[in-house]
Amino acid sequence: MHIKLVTKIKLDGNPCRKSTRVIDELERLDLLARINEIVPADERQTTSEGFTLANKYQVQSAPFFIVEDDGLIRLYTAYYQFMKDIFQVSVSEEDEIFEIMAQNPELDYI
Repeated sequence: MHIKLVTKIKLDGNPCRKSTRVIDELERLDLLARINEIVPADERQTTSEGFTLANKYQVQSAPFFIVEDDGLIRLYTAYYQFMKDIFQVSVSEEDEIFEIMAQNPELDYI
């Protein structure tokens, strides 16, 4: 299994908040070493490998994961689903809601 994590670097050169949060969580769970590649989608260079992959797979937000296993490619845009499917780790409900809200800012929960 080959796991590629595509992160986002903002115009100011800093990683996006969500990418940082995902990397920190993977590190905390001692799973970061199981990620084979971390590829930046750098807003300062729209031809970066990360942007090329985002365009290829028609992904609009980062971070996202590309998992290749025996020639089959699975794409994960939801961190909690990736964690559940690949590492059999449940993400807290709070983290899941945070991710849903980050991907859908037009939603407004009361």
